[in-house]
Amino acid sequence: MDPNPGSPAPSTDFPSHAYRFERRDLARNLAATVGLVLLAGCVALGLLQTGLAGKPALLGDADSTILATKARLASEPSRARIAFVGDSSCLINVDIPTLRAAGIEAVNLGTLSYLGLDAFGLLARRFRQSHGGGEVVLVVHPECLRLAQPSAGHRKILETALDFTEPARSFHTGSAAEVLGFEDLRARWIDRALPTPLRGGLGARYGFTRDLQRELLGNGGTLEETAHDVATTLTASAEYRIAPRIRSECERFRNLLPPGTRLRLVISPIPRSHALRRHEATVSEMGTTVAASLGAEGLRDPLPSILPDTDFGTITHLRPEAARRYTQRLADALK
Repeated sequence: MDPNPGSPAPSTDFPSHAYRFERRDLARNLAATVGLVLLAGCVALGLLQTGLAGKPALLGDADSTILATKARLASEPSRARIAFVGDSSCLINVDIPTLRAAGIEAVNLGTLSYLGLDAFGLLARRFRQSHGGGEVVLVVHPECLRLAQPSAGHRKILETALDFTEPARSFHTGSAAEVLGFEDLRARWIDRALPTPLRGGLGARYGFTRDLQRELLGNGGTLEETAHDVATTLTASAEYRIAPRIRSECERFRNLLPPGTRLRLVISPIPRSHALRRHEATVSEMGTTVAASLGAEGLRDPLPSILPDTDFGTITHLRPEAARRYTQRLADALK
């Protein structure tokens, strides 16, 4: 209820407030903001150029974490006398706890199929250097052998982890944050200090990149497949072949190893419903060709190149219980 019923309504002919905006004030504020950003960028670039920012943590995503951890496992002395190197089928299918239970001291240095065979050789050479010898077993999937072109970006991450090259500056998008060095500082400081969550099945199984690293170190480099139904990833049956790049990569792989290194080759299995009629013969021929280029031996008792669909989580990876059975057969063949 109006306390002054007889008073007139307030006039609305004039605004209640007036703002005065000077262009020079806007220019001064913008210049100060840009100046602070540029100053921070100069500090960031200075830290990066002088090395005071430290090395990249390589914990910003699953791939970097895997590559960095495998470089660490290859470099640290251990009781391992056999190093398994190769693509993600090596990473998933070769179960180190099963080998240790069978009396075989080994380490799993399997990484990703995005790398070339000669990149796997970098890990093999580091293992030989840090362990004063040892046998090397190359484990690759037929998919890896027909890959047209490996990833240069993943190769650079591995070389950085092995201290072969200086960490490359980030210019993936050309954003101001990358140009001024903020993204590189994040990779060195924030990724090291704050946990980075993983996505998909890896996230549900392991949680964060630091947990993934801890699991790899605890299991001798083995990672468990998180998918459980290969039917969701099955495509048309594949005709496998050896990509032209493989021969030169085999030669570089062999040249990375000291003379006298015993090298063996294993080609990983595929699901039965994905195999063509001549798959076993094709894989045998591929293995003979690749082994000749590497100067590698086969196993005394060849492992199966086809396994039941129920053993697989994806076309290339065995489920954990199947990986343990497969590794037991591998242990028998190694003995």
